[in-house]
Amino acid sequence: MAKKIRVGFVGAGGIAILHHQRFSTIKQAEVVALNEPSSVSIERFYKHCPGSEKLPVYSNYKDMIKKENLDAVVILSPHTLHYEQIMYSLNCGLHVLTEKPMVCSIAHAKEVIQKAKKVNKVLMISYQRHFEPPFRYMREQIQKGAIGEVQFVQALLSQEWLRLTRNTWRQIPKLSGGGQLNDSGSHFIDIMMWMTGMKVKEVFARVEKFDVPVDINSALTLKFENGALGNLSVIGNAPGWYEDHTIVGSKGALFLRQGIGVFQQDELGKPVKVKLPKMSSDPDRNFIMSILGKEKPEVPPECGLRTMEVTESAWKSAKTGKPVRVP
Repeated sequence: MAKKIRVGFVGAGGIAILHHQRFSTIKQAEVVALNEPSSVSIERFYKHCPGSEKLPVYSNYKDMIKKENLDAVVILSPHTLHYEQIMYSLNCGLHVLTEKPMVCSIAHAKEVIQKAKKVNKVLMISYQRHFEPPFRYMREQIQKGAIGEVQFVQALLSQEWLRLTRNTWRQIPKLSGGGQLNDSGSHFIDIMMWMTGMKVKEVFARVEKFDVPVDINSALTLKFENGALGNLSVIGNAPGWYEDHTIVGSKGALFLRQGIGVFQQDELGKPVKVKLPKMSSDPDRNFIMSILGKEKPEVPPECGLRTMEVTESAWKSAKTGKPVRVP
Protein backbone atom coordinates (compact mmCIF):
# COMPACT_ATOMS: atom_id res chain seq x y z
CA MET A 1 0.00 0.00 0.00
CA ALA A 2 1.32 3.41 -0.94
CA LYS A 3 2.45 5.66 1.88
CA LYS A 4 -0.16 8.16 3.02
CA ILE A 5 0.62 11.87 3.24
CA ARG A 6 1.02 12.60 6.95
CA VAL A 7 -0.73 15.85 7.87
CA GLY A 8 -0.57 17.93 11.05
CA PHE A 9 -3.08 20.62 11.99
CA VAL A 10 -1.72 23.93 13.27
CA GLY A 11 -4.86 24.96 15.14
CA ALA A 12 -7.96 22.90 15.90
CA GLY A 13 -10.57 25.67 16.23
CA GLY A 14 -13.90 25.94 14.40
CA ILE A 15 -12.89 25.58 10.75
CA ALA A 16 -10.49 22.72 11.57
CA ILE A 17 -13.50 20.43 11.99
CA LEU A 18 -14.49 20.87 8.35
CA HIS A 19 -10.92 20.25 7.21
CA HIS A 20 -10.72 17.04 9.26
CA GLN A 21 -14.01 15.82 7.82
CA ARG A 22 -12.69 16.42 4.31
CA PHE A 23 -9.38 14.66 5.01
CA SER A 24 -11.25 11.64 6.36
CA THR A 25 -12.54 11.05 2.81
CA ILE A 26 -9.07 11.24 1.18
CA LYS A 27 -7.52 7.77 1.13
CA GLN A 28 -4.07 9.11 0.18
CA ALA A 29 -3.77 11.21 3.34
CA GLU A 30 -4.23 11.05 7.10
CA VAL A 31 -4.29 13.63 9.89
CA VAL A 32 -1.77 12.34 12.44
CA ALA A 33 -1.36 15.16 14.99
CA LEU A 34 -2.88 18.38 16.28
CA ASN A 35 -1.44 21.60 17.64
CA GLU A 36 -3.97 23.45 19.81
CA PRO A 37 -3.37 25.26 23.12
CA SER A 38 -7.08 25.61 23.92
CA SER A 39 -8.72 22.72 25.78
CA VAL A 40 -12.14 24.09 24.81
CA SER A 41 -11.25 23.93 21.10
CA ILE A 42 -9.86 20.42 21.45
CA GLU A 43 -13.00 19.13 23.19
CA ARG A 44 -15.17 20.67 20.45
CA PHE A 45 -12.91 19.09 17.81
CA TYR A 46 -13.21 15.65 19.46
CA LYS A 47 -17.00 15.96 19.57
CA HIS A 48 -17.31 16.60 15.84
CA CYS A 49 -14.43 14.40 14.60
CA PRO A 50 -14.90 10.81 15.82
CA GLY A 51 -11.62 8.98 16.35
CA SER A 52 -9.58 12.17 16.70
CA GLU A 53 -9.30 11.57 20.47
CA LYS A 54 -6.43 9.22 19.66
CA LEU A 55 -4.34 11.90 17.99
CA PRO A 56 -1.37 13.41 19.87
CA VAL A 57 -1.99 17.04 20.80
CA TYR A 58 0.80 19.62 21.07
CA SER A 59 0.58 23.07 22.63
CA ASN A 60 3.45 24.24 20.37
CA TYR A 61 3.31 23.63 16.61
CA LYS A 62 7.12 23.45 16.37
CA ASP A 63 7.15 20.47 18.75
CA MET A 64 4.55 18.73 16.59
CA ILE A 65 6.64 19.27 13.46
CA LYS A 66 9.83 18.07 15.15
CA LYS A 67 8.32 14.86 16.57
CA GLU A 68 5.67 13.66 14.13
CA ASN A 69 7.53 13.03 10.84
CA LEU A 70 4.99 15.08 8.90
CA ASP A 71 4.74 15.62 5.15
CA ALA A 72 2.38 18.58 5.34
CA VAL A 73 0.57 20.98 7.64
CA VAL A 74 -2.76 22.77 7.50
CA ILE A 75 -2.58 26.19 9.15
CA LEU A 76 -5.82 27.11 10.93
CA SER A 77 -4.58 29.72 13.40
CA PRO A 78 -5.26 33.46 13.90
CA HIS A 79 -4.26 35.44 10.83
CA THR A 80 -1.14 37.24 12.03
CA LEU A 81 0.43 33.92 13.04
CA HIS A 82 0.28 32.51 9.51
CA TYR A 83 3.48 34.13 8.22
CA GLU A 84 5.79 32.68 10.87
CA GLN A 85 4.07 29.28 10.75
CA ILE A 86 4.22 29.08 6.95
CA MET A 87 7.89 30.06 6.86
CA TYR A 88 8.85 27.61 9.63
CA SER A 89 6.92 24.76 8.01
CA LEU A 90 8.43 25.38 4.57
CA ASN A 91 11.90 25.58 6.12
CA CYS A 92 11.22 22.17 7.66
CA GLY A 93 10.46 20.76 4.21
CA LEU A 94 6.69 20.55 4.61
CA HIS A 95 3.91 21.31 2.17
CA VAL A 96 1.47 23.95 3.45
CA LEU A 97 -2.26 24.53 3.10
CA THR A 98 -3.31 27.68 4.94
CA GLU A 99 -6.64 29.21 5.76
CA LYS A 100 -7.28 32.74 4.52
CA PRO A 101 -5.87 35.28 4.52
CA MET A 102 -2.58 33.68 3.53
CA VAL A 103 -0.68 36.41 5.40
CA CYS A 104 -1.45 39.97 6.49
CA SER A 105 0.91 42.08 4.38
CA ILE A 106 2.16 42.33 0.81
CA ALA A 107 5.77 41.95 1.98
CA HIS A 108 5.01 38.71 3.85
CA ALA A 109 3.07 37.37 0.85
CA LYS A 110 6.07 37.85 -1.42
CA GLU A 111 8.36 36.19 1.12
CA VAL A 112 6.30 33.02 1.52
CA ILE A 113 5.89 32.69 -2.26
CA GLN A 114 9.64 32.98 -2.74
CA LYS A 115 10.32 30.49 0.05
CA ALA A 116 7.87 27.91 -1.33
CA LYS A 117 9.54 28.09 -4.74
CA LYS A 118 13.01 27.83 -3.20
CA VAL A 119 12.20 24.67 -1.23
CA ASN A 120 9.94 23.30 -4.02
CA LYS A 121 6.93 22.65 -1.80
CA VAL A 122 3.22 23.16 -2.39
CA LEU A 123 1.81 26.29 -0.77
CA MET A 124 -1.96 26.69 -1.14
CA ILE A 125 -4.79 28.78 0.32
CA SER A 126 -8.13 27.31 1.33
CA TYR A 127 -10.40 29.49 -0.82
CA GLN A 128 -13.24 26.99 -1.29
CA ARG A 129 -15.14 29.03 -3.90
CA HIS A 130 -12.53 28.04 -6.49
CA PHE A 131 -14.06 24.55 -6.37
CA GLU A 132 -17.76 25.44 -6.18
CA PRO A 133 -19.79 24.88 -9.40
CA PRO A 134 -21.33 28.40 -9.74
CA PHE A 135 -17.96 30.14 -9.59
CA ARG A 136 -16.26 27.59 -11.85
CA TYR A 137 -19.07 27.97 -14.37
CA MET A 138 -18.82 31.76 -14.44
CA ARG A 139 -15.03 31.61 -14.77
CA GLU A 140 -15.33 29.16 -17.69
CA GLN A 141 -17.93 31.35 -19.45
CA ILE A 142 -15.65 34.38 -19.15
CA GLN A 143 -12.60 32.45 -20.32
CA LYS A 144 -14.34 31.24 -23.48
CA GLY A 145 -15.63 34.73 -24.24
CA ALA A 146 -19.34 33.99 -23.72
CA ILE A 147 -20.03 37.45 -22.26
CA GLY A 148 -17.34 39.28 -24.21
CA GLU A 149 -14.95 41.62 -22.43
CA VAL A 150 -15.75 42.08 -18.76
CA GLN A 151 -16.73 45.70 -18.12
CA PHE A 152 -18.26 45.71 -14.63
CA VAL A 153 -17.94 43.47 -11.57
CA GLN A 154 -19.94 43.59 -8.35
CA ALA A 155 -19.85 41.50 -5.19
CA LEU A 156 -21.82 41.85 -1.99
CA LEU A 157 -21.23 40.10 1.33
CA SER A 158 -23.71 40.70 4.12
CA GLN A 159 -22.89 38.96 7.41
CA GLU A 160 -23.44 39.16 11.16
CA TRP A 161 -19.66 39.40 11.58
CA LEU A 162 -19.68 42.17 14.21
CA ARG A 163 -21.98 40.19 16.49
CA LEU A 164 -20.52 36.71 15.94
CA THR A 165 -16.87 37.71 16.39
CA ARG A 166 -17.31 40.06 19.34
CA ASN A 167 -14.91 39.27 22.21
CA THR A 168 -12.87 36.93 19.98
CA TRP A 169 -9.37 37.21 18.46
CA ARG A 170 -10.90 38.31 15.15
CA GLN A 171 -11.53 41.78 16.60
CA ILE A 172 -8.03 42.07 18.10
CA PRO A 173 -5.76 43.69 15.47
CA LYS A 174 -2.52 42.05 16.68
CA LEU A 175 -4.09 38.62 16.03
CA SER A 176 -6.50 39.27 13.15
CA GLY A 177 -4.39 41.75 11.21
CA GLY A 178 -7.59 43.60 10.31
CA GLY A 179 -11.35 43.28 10.31
CA GLN A 180 -13.94 41.65 8.09
CA LEU A 181 -12.28 42.81 4.86
CA ASN A 182 -9.23 40.71 5.81
CA ASP A 183 -11.44 37.82 6.95
CA SER A 184 -14.63 36.89 5.07
CA GLY A 185 -14.01 39.75 2.64
CA SER A 186 -10.77 38.10 1.59
CA HIS A 187 -12.79 35.40 -0.19
CA PHE A 188 -14.64 38.02 -2.23
CA ILE A 189 -11.57 40.00 -3.30
CA ASP A 190 -9.98 36.76 -4.42
CA ILE A 191 -12.99 35.37 -6.28
CA MET A 192 -13.62 38.60 -8.22
CA MET A 193 -10.14 38.43 -9.69
CA TRP A 194 -10.09 34.62 -10.07
CA MET A 195 -13.39 34.46 -11.97
CA THR A 196 -12.61 37.35 -14.29
CA GLY A 197 -8.88 36.79 -14.69
CA MET A 198 -8.44 40.53 -14.10
CA LYS A 199 -6.17 42.37 -11.67
CA VAL A 200 -7.31 45.42 -9.71
CA LYS A 201 -5.43 48.59 -10.70
CA GLU A 202 -6.87 51.14 -8.28
CA VAL A 203 -9.09 51.13 -5.20
CA PHE A 204 -11.02 53.81 -3.32
CA ALA A 205 -12.43 52.68 0.01
CA ARG A 206 -14.44 53.84 2.97
CA VAL A 207 -14.78 51.78 6.16
CA GLU A 208 -16.90 51.85 9.31
CA LYS A 209 -15.55 50.37 12.55
CA PHE A 210 -18.48 51.12 14.87
CA ASP A 211 -17.29 50.48 18.45
CA VAL A 212 -14.42 48.05 17.71
CA PRO A 213 -10.78 48.55 16.59
CA VAL A 214 -11.13 46.75 13.23
CA ASP A 215 -13.09 47.41 10.03
CA ILE A 216 -16.66 46.09 10.03
CA ASN A 217 -18.28 47.64 6.94
CA SER A 218 -16.23 48.35 3.82
CA ALA A 219 -17.28 49.99 0.56
CA LEU A 220 -14.71 49.57 -2.22
CA THR A 221 -14.79 51.15 -5.66
CA LEU A 222 -12.43 49.30 -7.98
CA LYS A 223 -10.83 49.91 -11.33
CA PHE A 224 -9.29 46.94 -13.11
CA GLU A 225 -6.27 46.95 -15.40
CA ASN A 226 -8.45 46.40 -18.49
CA GLY A 227 -10.52 49.49 -17.61
CA ALA A 228 -13.47 47.62 -16.08
CA LEU A 229 -15.09 49.09 -12.99
CA GLY A 230 -16.19 47.26 -9.87
CA ASN A 231 -17.85 47.52 -6.48
CA LEU A 232 -17.24 45.38 -3.43
CA SER A 233 -19.59 45.76 -0.45
CA VAL A 234 -18.57 44.02 2.78
CA ILE A 235 -21.24 44.50 5.43
CA GLY A 236 -20.41 43.16 8.88
CA ASN A 237 -23.25 44.54 11.01
CA ALA A 238 -26.00 42.71 9.08
CA PRO A 239 -28.51 40.33 10.74
CA GLY A 240 -27.42 37.29 8.73
CA TRP A 241 -25.51 35.90 5.76
CA TYR A 242 -26.32 36.91 2.19
CA GLU A 243 -24.07 37.14 -0.86
CA ASP A 244 -24.35 37.87 -4.54
CA HIS A 245 -22.09 38.45 -7.53
CA THR A 246 -22.62 40.27 -10.83
CA ILE A 247 -20.38 40.29 -13.91
CA VAL A 248 -21.38 42.38 -16.94
CA GLY A 249 -19.55 42.04 -20.24
CA SER A 250 -19.73 43.52 -23.71
CA LYS A 251 -21.78 40.53 -24.97
CA GLY A 252 -23.73 39.37 -21.94
CA ALA A 253 -23.90 39.10 -18.17
CA LEU A 254 -23.70 36.63 -15.30
CA PHE A 255 -25.59 36.93 -12.02
CA LEU A 256 -25.20 34.71 -8.95
CA ARG A 257 -27.87 35.18 -6.31
CA GLN A 258 -28.02 33.32 -3.01
CA GLY A 259 -30.85 30.81 -3.00
CA ILE A 260 -31.44 31.21 -6.74
CA GLY A 261 -28.15 30.28 -8.38
CA VAL A 262 -26.57 31.47 -11.63
CA PHE A 263 -28.62 33.44 -14.16
CA GLN A 264 -27.04 34.31 -17.52
CA GLN A 265 -28.06 36.75 -20.27
CA ASP A 266 -26.82 37.09 -23.84
CA GLU A 267 -26.04 40.45 -25.44
CA LEU A 268 -29.74 41.08 -26.15
CA GLY A 269 -30.79 40.26 -22.59
CA LYS A 270 -32.23 36.84 -23.42
CA PRO A 271 -31.72 34.04 -20.85
CA VAL A 272 -28.94 31.55 -21.55
CA LYS A 273 -29.38 27.97 -20.37
CA VAL A 274 -26.99 27.33 -17.49
CA LYS A 275 -25.56 23.88 -16.84
CA LEU A 276 -23.29 23.86 -13.80
CA PRO A 277 -20.38 21.42 -13.56
CA LYS A 278 -20.37 18.87 -10.77
CA MET A 279 -18.32 19.61 -7.66
CA SER A 280 -15.44 17.15 -7.79
CA SER A 281 -12.90 18.50 -5.34
CA ASP A 282 -12.17 20.88 -2.46
CA PRO A 283 -9.07 22.67 -1.10
CA ASP A 284 -7.92 19.71 1.02
CA ARG A 285 -8.25 17.11 -1.72
CA ASN A 286 -6.59 19.36 -4.30
CA PHE A 287 -3.77 20.03 -1.82
CA ILE A 288 -3.03 16.33 -1.42
CA MET A 289 -3.31 15.62 -5.15
CA SER A 290 -0.94 18.52 -5.85
CA ILE A 291 1.60 17.08 -3.40
CA LEU A 292 1.33 13.75 -5.24
CA GLY A 293 1.79 15.49 -8.59
CA LYS A 294 -1.62 14.39 -9.86
CA GLU A 295 -3.14 17.88 -10.02
CA LYS A 296 -2.07 21.49 -10.08
CA PRO A 297 -2.92 23.74 -7.10
CA GLU A 298 -6.25 25.46 -7.80
CA VAL A 299 -5.45 28.20 -5.28
CA PRO A 300 -1.73 29.03 -5.61
CA PRO A 301 -0.14 31.55 -3.22
CA GLU A 302 -0.20 34.25 -5.89
CA CYS A 303 -3.95 34.48 -5.18
CA GLY A 304 -3.05 35.45 -1.62
CA LEU A 305 -0.62 38.11 -2.84
CA ARG A 306 -3.17 39.64 -5.25
CA THR A 307 -5.80 39.69 -2.51
CA MET A 308 -3.46 41.30 0.00
CA GLU A 309 -2.45 43.95 -2.54
CA VAL A 310 -6.07 45.03 -2.82
CA THR A 311 -6.73 44.76 0.92
CA GLU A 312 -3.70 46.84 1.92
CA SER A 313 -4.56 49.43 -0.72
CA ALA A 314 -8.14 49.62 0.56
CA TRP A 315 -6.97 50.20 4.14
CA LYS A 316 -4.61 52.92 2.92
CA SER A 317 -7.36 54.56 0.89
CA ALA A 318 -9.78 54.51 3.82
CA LYS A 319 -7.14 56.15 5.99
CA THR A 320 -6.17 58.87 3.51
CA GLY A 321 -9.55 59.43 1.87
CA LYS A 322 -7.93 59.13 -1.56
CA PRO A 323 -7.80 56.48 -4.32
CA VAL A 324 -4.76 54.21 -4.05
CA ARG A 325 -2.91 52.57 -6.93
CA VAL A 326 -2.60 48.83 -6.31
CA PRO A 327 1.04 47.69 -6.51
